Amino acid sequence: MDQKTLQIILKVCRRLAPRYTFGYYSVEDIEQESFIFALAALPRYDESISCLENFLHVHVSNKLKTFKRDHYVRNDFICKHCGRKDPNCEYCKRREWKHLKKKHLMEPIDIDNVNDEHEKSMHTKSNVSEETELDELFSIINQNLDVYLRQDYLKMLEGISIPKSKKQLIEAKILEILSEYNYYDEYSRK
Repeated sequence: MDQKTLQIILKVCRRLAPRYTFGYYSVEDIEQESFIFALAALPRYDESISCLENFLHVHVSNKLKTFKRDHYVRNDFICKHCGRKDPNCEYCKRREWKHLKKKHLMEPIDIDNVNDEHEKSMHTKSNVSEETELDELFSIINQNLDVYLRQDYLKMLEGISIPKSKKQLIEAKILEILSEYNYYDEYSRK
């Protein structure tokens, strides 16, 4: 990627980010999301159709609308079927279930009241060396994975389903990267 392309990406991200801030997502957070969306879109860019700035503006804007829709919870909901928030209405129940997972994004985390589950997952002396090795592996994969695969790779890490063909392509590329650094043989024996 050349300097001019990078400047165009940054310009588009800075222009769009203030429009899509919400909840605890600051302008900087939205700029980072925008940058990832723009990098993922670059392989699909066709210069014969439009200029890069217009293409990225439309693509990133659409992605940010989807991102905001998927992560934003509205408190002023009025059901179209019952006219209010009725606990017996099937549509209200379905909406509440759908949006429960988003609700935590709108509430601050109280760090002082960490429960036992989180404490168990914290670092201990016995697993520090294993985690250091895993961090090294993730670093190698992140440095060498192609840009057009990165967004789907991050989705895989978060447990979000992606098409099987993309998943197989990413797994093959990761195995190729690990074999270049002599990690594949080590982990295939375990």
